[in-house]
Amino acid sequence: MANQERENLTVVPIPASETEAEHKRIRSSNDHDQKMERDGKRARHNVGYDEAADGKPTPKVDRVVDED
Repeated sequence: MANQERENLTVVPIPASETEAEHKRIRSSNDHDQKMERDGKRARHNVGYDEAADGKPTPKVDRVVDED
């Protein structure tokens, strides 16, 4: 695209589906969840998101026993 064409474009924001009140409610919920995480707790509605993003955690091995 030529520079002249870019100068003639109008930037239009993507319409938001949530109201300002809904945006504040979501932000408050996110802030609450982050505080819980910092305190070492997990929010009930977030269980599964980390696993979906990162994959299942590798099981911790306490000890290996040779059965021979």
